[in-house]
Amino acid sequence: MNAASSAAMRRGVGSAALEPVTVVYVAYGVTAIDVAWLDARDAVVVVHNDDLLPVGAVATHNAADVVMARNVGFGAGVNAALDLVRTDRVIVCNPDTQLTADHRRLLASDDPDELVTVVLEDSRGEPTWAVLPYPGSLAAVAMGYRLGRVMGRRSRLRDRASRWLTPPRTPYREFLTASSGSWPLAAHWVSAAVVSLATQRLRAVGGFDAGYFLYMEDVDLCARLAARFPSMRVRVAGGVPGRHAVGGSKGPRRPVAIEADRINSVARYCSRHRGLGWRLASAVLRPRMWWLAFRVRERP
Repeated sequence: MNAASSAAMRRGVGSAALEPVTVVYVAYGVTAIDVAWLDARDAVVVVHNDDLLPVGAVATHNAADVVMARNVGFGAGVNAALDLVRTDRVIVCNPDTQLTADHRRLLASDDPDELVTVVLEDSRGEPTWAVLPYPGSLAAVAMGYRLGRVMGRRSRLRDRASRWLTPPRTPYREFLTASSGSWPLAAHWVSAAVVSLATQRLRAVGGFDAGYFLYMEDVDLCARLAARFPSMRVRVAGGVPGRHAVGGSKGPRRPVAIEADRINSVARYCSRHRGLGWRLASAVLRPRMWWLAFRVRERP
C-alpha cells in the first residue's frame, strides 16, 4: 500500500467506504428525494412531516418510512428515525440536496470522533457555509435580526463584522471558501444540511433538542457533542460541491412564520448560555420575537 492509500484509509475513505450507512431525511415541502448517490447496501429512513411525499416513494436502499401526525420540525423528525438506524454511521441529509456517489465515499468514516460534511452550493451556484465558529451573544443578536442577509454573504462588511461578533475573531469568508479541512468541534459547528456522524454518539446525547423547531438545532447538537466528547472534530471532506436548494424544503409556510421560527430558535440558544451578555442578547431579541408572533397570529 502506498502513502496516498494509507492517508486515504486514515481519513476514512478506504475500507469505511464499503461499510453501509443509514441516511435520514426529514421530508417537508418536497415531492421527491434523490437517493441515487447511495450505495446499494445503505439504508434510508424517511420521516414524513407532511403528506406531499408519498409513503414508499423511496422503494430501494432498505427504506423505511416514519409518518408523523403533524410537522414536528427537523430535529424531532431526525430523533423519530433513530430507533430504526442499525448502522454504525448515520448521515443526516436535507431532502433538497443533490449529491453523487463520490460524496457518499467522502462522507464515509470509521472514526467516531469525526463529524464529516461536504462542500455544497446553493441553486445559484454560490457556496454555502458548511462549518463556522460558534456564535457569541452579539452574533446571536445579528442572526436574530437577520443582519447578515442585509450585508450579503460575501460582503466585506459582513466579513469585518464577523471578526468582532464571533469570539475567535475569525472572518466568516474564510469558512465560506474552505473546500476541505478539519477543526475542533469544541470551537466549530457543522451544518446539518449534510452531516455524517457515529450513530452511538448521536444517541448518547439524546439526539437533537426537539425544542428547536427549525434553525440552530445543528449548532446546539454540535455544542452538546463537544461537551460530552471533547476529542471530536468536524471535517469538510472536499471534492466537487454538491447542490443544496437552500430553503427548498420549507414548504408552503409563510415567510413571516419561518422568520418567527428562526428568531425563536436563536432565543432558545441564548437561553441555554449563562452570563450577562447572553441575558442582554435575549432581551434585545424580544421586541422582534413579539412583533413576528403578532404578525403570525394576525394572518393565519
